[in-house]
Amino acid sequence: MGKKMAGRLFELQSRNGILEEKDRRLYEYAYGVLLGRVVIYLIIVILGIITGNWMEMIVFLLPFTVLRQYAGGIHLEKAGGCMAVSGILVLLCSLYLASAPAVIWQMRIIWFVAVGVIFIMAPVDASSKKLDAKEKKVYGMRARVILVIECAIAGVFSVIGYSLIVNGIMVAHIVLASGLILGWIKNFFDKELDVTNYR
Repeated sequence: MGKKMAGRLFELQSRNGILEEKDRRLYEYAYGVLLGRVVIYLIIVILGIITGNWMEMIVFLLPFTVLRQYAGGIHLEKAGGCMAVSGILVLLCSLYLASAPAVIWQMRIIWFVAVGVIFIMAPVDASSKKLDAKEKKVYGMRARVILVIECAIAGVFSVIGYSLIVNGIMVAHIVLASGLILGWIKNFFDKELDVTNYR
């Protein structure tokens, strides 16, 4: 459905003389990404209304989405699966944050490991969006800068005593590190399958 809608948006702008046929693939991809994000954020708004966990969703999503755009990680091939997993993930994280008022030491240990994983592994590209060497260097640098900034923000709010923000950043980093590991594993097996099929 997303592909059809992206195609219709392109056709509309093409008929009006705004876009040219040679740019079809690029714009259909961009419209697909945009529509996917709109649907995901719509799901999040609905979940926020149902659960009442607005603040928890924001303190998880803000550090997660800002860092994820440069760090990468696992990407699901089907848009429907991506939306379902994203919605469930946001719901579970917001429910955890709503029920975890204090920052526990076990969570800090897991968070430190997650920060190390992100720092070492970022960026992890996807089969649908392969990065060249220059892009990997730029994305990796940006991911590390954002990671350091978010860790500093968590440190400041930890001193001030706003545990919800600290927990939100920690959970975002733990989920992102898990996505990087899963993305790396998927890329590894995809590459192995390509080599095996080639032979």
